Amino acid sequence: MKRNELQSNLAMTVVLVSAAMLFITLFMGYAVFRSSAATWPPMGTEKVSLWLPFLSTVLIAVSSWYCYQVRLDVARKDFSAARGHLTLTTVLGVAFMLAQSGLWFHLKSTGVFVTSGIFASVMYGFTWIHAVHVVLGLFALGYLHVVLRSPTDAAMQKTINVEKFWHFLGVVWVLMFFGLFVF
Repeated sequence: MKRNELQSNLAMTVVLVSAAMLFITLFMGYAVFRSSAATWPPMGTEKVSLWLPFLSTVLIAVSSWYCYQVRLDVARKDFSAARGHLTLTTVLGVAFMLAQSGLWFHLKSTGVFVTSGIFASVMYGFTWIHAVHVVLGLFALGYLHVVLRSPTDAAMQKTINVEKFWHFLGVVWVLMFFGLFVF
């Protein structure tokens, strides 16, 4: 492995470990509140409909699959296919964010505001923090679009790093889907 690749790999590892620590802390806090609550969601608060969270899960899972295809395409040096799959990944990522916006509007329409108590704080806090990371992921995908227009030897390592971050976001969302919305 070349020195630049090693540095790039190390940098992405630090980013992923840092983000994982943030989300682990959120999950631990959620577990404490959830396990100490007599009922969840708290009395007077309806359980969130699974429709938009499920749609979000499908969107991010499919986008993750297309992101994986980008790496395979770059490995084969089929940059045209890579750009096509990257475009699909990006479009699905934007669709994920639109579904998240729909979730926030739905919460507000049912009277659940960020100041409505611990349940609302958990829902908005988790989804907003994840959304910020998705926006960063969308910027990374945009950067990869630029890289793949005129690919160099470093294109593969950059593709791998962006892919790792995007898959990380997908895994975190799936954990959020089951932890916050299903159970």
